[in-house]
Amino acid sequence: MLRITIHEDDKVCRLGLAGRLEGPWVAETEKAWRASLRPDRKLEVDLRQLTGVDDAGRDLLAAIHRAGACLIVEGVWLMALIGELDSEQLCGDSVLQPSGRPKPRFTKQESSK
Repeated sequence: MLRITIHEDDKVCRLGLAGRLEGPWVAETEKAWRASLRPDRKLEVDLRQLTGVDDAGRDLLAAIHRAGACLIVEGVWLMALIGELDSEQLCGDSVLQPSGRPKPRFTKQESSK
């Protein structure tokens, strides 16, 4: 199961993917992506709620990334997945954007002895 949300304005279109990008949901995501493309508008794809991806989904994400979309990710596995897609383009024309949430700080607690 996958939920695809589309938020649009004149300058940016953001596709949000929540769930598993696999099977028939890959084609639905591709349709939503292609319908959202406009030369005068930036495209962002929010992957923070993605929970799984099959090979076809990975290929689609690679195509979306190569086309210049800004991928919004959070977490180790999504960073690794995006790194596998097309490492030569990670810092190229498109942007890999972390979620923007503050990172947790870990402090070492001293014992009270």
